[in-house]
Amino acid sequence: MASLTAPRRISTLDAINIMLSNLGEGEVSSYGPESKPTAQKAASRLAEESIAVQSDGYNFSTIRELKLSPSPLTGEIILPDNILSWHPVGQSASMEIIELDGKLYDAKTNTFSFTTAVTVEATLAHPFESLPQPARHYITLRAAIAFTNSENPGGQHLRVTMDMLQEAKARLDAYDRRLRKGGLRAHNPHVKRLRGNR
Repeated sequence: MASLTAPRRISTLDAINIMLSNLGEGEVSSYGPESKPTAQKAASRLAEESIAVQSDGYNFSTIRELKLSPSPLTGEIILPDNILSWHPVGQSASMEIIELDGKLYDAKTNTFSFTTAVTVEATLAHPFESLPQPARHYITLRAAIAFTNSENPGGQHLRVTMDMLQEAKARLDAYDRRLRKGGLRAHNPHVKRLRGNR
């Protein structure tokens, strides 16, 4: 848990204990198969919420130009398991590509076979402890509320409030905006269109 003498980022175990505390339960020292059932459930919920948040396409989980190369044997391009969303960019932007069975499919030529690499902008899922602290904090609070609501709807032990969640979300959004030069004016398509119409 948090320490005044040895401060550090929130770990997975810290997050799970925050979730358990929010439910009115005591802390655990592990969350594996030997831990109590609620700790295992909390770990699963934390993983679910982590993927859900990262799916929003934050800068910290997005690669602007990811080159996906075809297999030299089959020509197929198999998507990484941790890719959450993608779209072709650069020289590949004009290609009509979709995802089928975890692979790229050229909808224009009706084939899974590619002769050259495809460049995409991709949102990737990262392990919880690889994420920046603002993301870990927001995911933890979001998971705590969701976990308590599922395990004890209407319970009296809810310590994490929606106000706390909204504050954490605002900090995460502010952190993420600083990661990319130009902010919304340079990178948000809606803002770009508005500026172009002036």
